[in-house]
Amino acid sequence: MNRDVFEPFRHTQGQWNFCLLVPFGLLGVVATRRPGLVAGFSLLLPAAIETTQALAPIGRACDTSDFVANGAGGLAGTALGALVIVFLRGTPLPRGTARKGLIATGIATALMGAVLYASADLVVMNHTVAPPATSAQKAAIDQRLRDAFGGAYRVTGYSVTTTGFEDAATVTAYFGNGMAELSWPDQWDFTVQIMSATDEPSGAFSVPGAAAGAAAAKRPVGDKEAVLIARAYADRFAPWGTRNAKVEVARPDDGGLPGWLVSWRRYEGEVVLPHRFDVRIDEEGRVSELTERKVADPQLPPVRVTEGEAWKTFAKSFPERADAIEEKPEPTLSAQFRDGEWRVDWLLVATMSTGSLEAAVDATDGSIHDPAEIPLARNSEVP
Repeated sequence: MNRDVFEPFRHTQGQWNFCLLVPFGLLGVVATRRPGLVAGFSLLLPAAIETTQALAPIGRACDTSDFVANGAGGLAGTALGALVIVFLRGTPLPRGTARKGLIATGIATALMGAVLYASADLVVMNHTVAPPATSAQKAAIDQRLRDAFGGAYRVTGYSVTTTGFEDAATVTAYFGNGMAELSWPDQWDFTVQIMSATDEPSGAFSVPGAAAGAAAAKRPVGDKEAVLIARAYADRFAPWGTRNAKVEVARPDDGGLPGWLVSWRRYEGEVVLPHRFDVRIDEEGRVSELTERKVADPQLPPVRVTEGEAWKTFAKSFPERADAIEEKPEPTLSAQFRDGEWRVDWLLVATMSTGSLEAAVDATDGSIHDPAEIPLARNSEVP
C-alpha cells in the first residue's frame, strides 16, 4: 500500500496504466449505456488483477499504485463515454441486468477484500517508485566524494533507492568507473566502489605521495605495506577515521577485487563502536573501495547477556539445524542502531556444510533479531 496516492501519475509506468483502461470505460459505456455499471467494473477489474498478483504464484507484486492508476483510467473513460452517448442513439442495457451486475460487483469486491485480508501481508510504504535525487542529496554526496578523493572524480549521474519505510533512502552518484552511495537522511554511511577501467591498468585511486614515499615504494607485497598505503590515504583524506582507533588488516575472500581490507575500529571495552572506517587497497597499491560511517560514540546499555546465553538463544531459533552446525566462529559484540536507539548485540554466525546461520542477540535483554539461514550458493557467488 503506497501512501503517496498521486505517485503513479508522476511516472511513465503509472501513466501507461492509466491509459490502459480508458478504452475499457469508454467502450463499456457506449455498449451498455450504463455509466454506473461500467464505473463499478472499472474498479473491479484492476482490483481483480492486483488480487491475482498478490495470491497467485506468478512472480508479480500487488501494488495499490497500479490499482489507483488503472481505476482512474477506467473512471476517466467512463466519464468520457457518458459524454459520448449524449450524442449517440442506442438501447441501454436493461435496468434489471445492470442492477444485478452492480450487486455482483459489490459481492466480488467484498470477497476479494476478505481473501486479501486473510491471506496477504499488508505493507504500508511511502513510495513504491524511487523519486529523483534532490538538489540537497546531490550536494551532500558530491561533497563527500570530494572530501574522500580530493575532486579526482566527476559525477555524471544520480539515483535514489528508497526502502519505502519512513524517509530512509540511499543516494547513489555515478562517475566514470565507479559509484558512491550515501544513506539518507542521516548521511551516516558512505561507500565507494571503483571498478577497473578499460583504458588503464586500474581505475582505482592512487594516493598522492604514497607511491613515491617510503610507505609504498613498490606495489604492496604484504599486510604491512597495505596498511602503510591505507594510513597515507587516511592521513590525507580522513584523519577522523583513525583517531583513537585500532587498525586491522585482512585479505578477504569475498568475491571482490583482490587486495587488502584495512579497517579502523573503536572499542568500548569489548564492544565495537559504530565509528568505522575501511579502505580496500588493491594489488597495485591503490584505493579500490571505501566505507565510512560517521557516527558519534553513543551511550550504550549495559551488557547483561553472556556469550553462552546468547548461543543458547541462537540455538532455540534454529532447532532443526542445531545438529548440522560444524563450526561457531567467535562472536562479536557490536553497537547497533535499532528501532530508534542504540543497542549492543552479540553477532552470531554458525557454519554448516550447506551454508551458515546468522542472528543478532541483544546483549542487554536477550531478544533475538533477524535470524536467517544463508545458503552456500549465495555465499559463493562471484560478481
